[in-house]
Amino acid sequence: MVGIPVTDLSRGRRSIALLALLALGACAVTLVGGMVASLAYTSWEPAVRRSGLTLQHLRPIHESFAFAWVFLGGIAVVHAWLISLGGPLAGAERLRFRAMIALWCTAGAGILVSLLAGRFTGREYAGYHPAFGAMILGGWGLFAWNFFARAGFSLRGKPVYVWMWSAAIPLFVITFLEANAYTLDWVSRRPLRDIAIQWKSNGVMVGCFNLLAYGSILWVSGVMRGDDRYSRSATGFLLFSVGIINTFTNYGHHTFHLPQTPWVHWVSFLVSMLEVVILAKVMLDLWNLRRRGTPAEGLALPARFGASVTLWTFLMLATAIAMSVPPVNSLIHGTHIVTAHAMGTMIGIDSMILWCALSWIAGGFAGPGSAAARRPLARHAVTVLDISLFAFLALFAVRGAAAGLARQLGPSAPDLSVFVARFPGLMVATGWTLAASALWLISGWALVFARVLRSGPVAPGPGAPDPAPVEGARRLPA
Repeated sequence: MVGIPVTDLSRGRRSIALLALLALGACAVTLVGGMVASLAYTSWEPAVRRSGLTLQHLRPIHESFAFAWVFLGGIAVVHAWLISLGGPLAGAERLRFRAMIALWCTAGAGILVSLLAGRFTGREYAGYHPAFGAMILGGWGLFAWNFFARAGFSLRGKPVYVWMWSAAIPLFVITFLEANAYTLDWVSRRPLRDIAIQWKSNGVMVGCFNLLAYGSILWVSGVMRGDDRYSRSATGFLLFSVGIINTFTNYGHHTFHLPQTPWVHWVSFLVSMLEVVILAKVMLDLWNLRRRGTPAEGLALPARFGASVTLWTFLMLATAIAMSVPPVNSLIHGTHIVTAHAMGTMIGIDSMILWCALSWIAGGFAGPGSAAARRPLARHAVTVLDISLFAFLALFAVRGAAAGLARQLGPSAPDLSVFVARFPGLMVATGWTLAASALWLISGWALVFARVLRSGPVAPGPGAPDPAPVEGARRLPA
């Protein structure tokens, strides 16, 4: 076994807890916003409208805070790694951290209030005013400063999760600027260019938070096992290479319908097919999962989330590969199938990864005897999450198939009108079950992190990093 030298996370518990609370708050807004938005498709829509809300208000709130949840959750784990190896933030680092939090809190509150007031841009994933985007970008710059001040710019000898985080940070800056390029007349006055840039930026932005999330699960799982070898293996770096290339090209399966140069479509298609490499590895993980023994005491819940991540990665990669085949893409593009895939990856992969990581951190802060660490129903709640998410996505897939077949086959398409009529009610039932289970889980972790902000040092519990002396150096070793 290759040990991982770490310090006690409780040394910087307040910084980690604050970021975790912000992430879980964004997650809660996402879930509640989605629950209310789902009613807009049912007979309850007039009641929602009378409250002053419409789908035009709720959709950008749901999207914006879903992105914020994944980014903030990943950043919380990155800070846990920085603190575990270099000690708590101090001096200028602490000032930059506080300024970062102030900028992001101001932007988050401003986005929520302005969207509820009906001030939206209509852009996908960037429905808020660009001024709030400037605050987000400013806070990101401060985060990047603290990260590279400790981790350094050299990647020689570093585990693959450091490569992932180091790549995600500058990529976010580039793609965030691209996402706001519509504010330039040179882009907004040319619809084809605007659509191409928008989809390209959205694809790379998803790739950025995927890198944050994937790096998080590699580090956390390595610490829980006490073995960092996979993060330094050739397989790990091969998967990173395929992932980083796909980050720049996977948007192409959303632009097959645009009159772009054919090589753009071919490169996107061929690189998407390279995901078979990841798919094969995930299938091996699924096989090994059946042979895995009982997790150590205090790690049952993170291990349960880890099993879900493996399953959903397999399912979502399989659908992503199928969606990248042009004839299939022409059938499903613009239907609920694309929506199902987007939500499936966001919830089944990214959110499950971050729930795994944050449940591990919360359990370590709370200690083995706390109610939060012992919650016996937590693992059952994850099972409910998995089942309800599968049913939720299956409903969207069938609804999308009905629309795609009707568009392609016309009157000869199979009659699915009965299902289409019942879809809204079924969607609300499964979606609300999914959201309620997630809200119950994150509320317990939020209480732990809130107590950390109010209390003194907390003894680490099972699964938390073992204490080790800190030399006082701010730069991390290779």
